[in-house]
Amino acid sequence: MAKKSKEKKIENKFLLPIAGAPLLIVLGIVMLFFNIATTTILTIISMGIILIAAPYFAINYFEFRRIKHAEDAYPNFLRDLTQAVNSGMTIPQAVATVSETDYGELSKYIRRLQGWISWDLPFPQAWKNFTNALGKSSMIQRINGVIIESFLAGGDIGAILASLSENVDTLKRMEDDKRSMMTQHLVVMYVVFFVFLSIVVILQQILLPILYLQRFGTFAGVSLGSSEILTIGYFKNLFFVMTMVQAASLGMIAGQITEEKLIAGFKHVIIMLAIGIFVFLLFIMPSKLTFTVEATPQSLGVGQSFTLSGQVYFDAQPAGGAKIEVVTPSGEPMTLFADSLGQFTTTVASPTQPGTYQVSVLMTFGAEVRTISKTITVS
Repeated sequence: MAKKSKEKKIENKFLLPIAGAPLLIVLGIVMLFFNIATTTILTIISMGIILIAAPYFAINYFEFRRIKHAEDAYPNFLRDLTQAVNSGMTIPQAVATVSETDYGELSKYIRRLQGWISWDLPFPQAWKNFTNALGKSSMIQRINGVIIESFLAGGDIGAILASLSENVDTLKRMEDDKRSMMTQHLVVMYVVFFVFLSIVVILQQILLPILYLQRFGTFAGVSLGSSEILTIGYFKNLFFVMTMVQAASLGMIAGQITEEKLIAGFKHVIIMLAIGIFVFLLFIMPSKLTFTVEATPQSLGVGQSFTLSGQVYFDAQPAGGAKIEVVTPSGEPMTLFADSLGQFTTTVASPTQPGTYQVSVLMTFGAEVRTISKTITVS
């Protein structure tokens, strides 16, 4: 019965990831159908995977923490049990006595043990059930195994309990010292992660536009053909995947170092993922629109003409087809469009009266709208 219950619990853990995977696939196909940017799709799918997988890992993590807290309280329980046995009580009587003491997370398991004993369940069977309830703790498994063997074999059970209590105290002190020593390594993991994020942001903000504008022909030693131009979107996707992998890897390593369990790194993974996604959405994900306008010359005589030119770049790529609306100094509207290189130019006649005039240029590209005003002087 217990085995079936355990199998059902395991199935329930996997139910959400199994049910959510097809939904993410359908969502990705729908977003591709609507021509949503691949960076946005990747971000949404990745966050969906995190949200689906997080409950499974959270269940395992909280179960690990419960067992860990029970282990931390176990030396006190063993010490009190030893004192009760040395005072002349049998082990079942000693369990009944110490069950009234608060041992934190361990208390509920001790109360179950006392309940089984009070229902006239043989002590060996009750103790076995108690051990199985804490089956994920190898330390408690070993200690309880020694105790039940000593109980069945007879002899001075008090001396054996006293020896086990001292050994467990020593073991826990060693674990605490090791955890304190490993704290500095945990700090190193976070420093490495923040350095990695800084490098990614610098690459995005500085290097990538330069690489694009230079029209590089090779990247990382790989020759690129005419149809293999790397775009800013490619690097955004690459940086996002790298950030997610880095956060998951460093978080699990941090858990293994501090607690010697990968699942112990779940909280570090969540923290690093949250920081990584925040940095990505704040510094990398937003598209950069560059819009420049020049009026040449800015000082001219009556009846002369001046040239109005400019460039429009979206994520360091030419924003071909951007709509440019110009209001001339005479108040006449003009409409033109940026070419495939993101450039536009037009000639505008100056007003017939001397003075200082404003030229307004409104650029529209998708959902992006920018307005720039230029001043010219007519003499």
